[in-house]
Amino acid sequence: PMAGGPSLSGREVEVLEGMSRGKSNAQIGRELYLSEDTVKTHARRIHSKLGVERRTQAVAKAKTLGLMV
Repeated sequence: PMAGGPSLSGREVEVLEGMSRGKSNAQIGRELYLSEDTVKTHARRIHSKLGVERRTQAVAKAKTLGLMV
């Protein structure tokens, strides 16, 4: 991550990568062996850390900050 930027956990990055591929919370959960509620919790934390409201904004901002490729 960039200096001074938000820090995402490895699991949050995995959830974000699923979002970037257009997968639903349920699909991401199945891939990562998590409950859908756990995926939603990770998504809320991602949105909070990145200061965004929507998945598309989270993916775009994470890419801009170099948090994912």
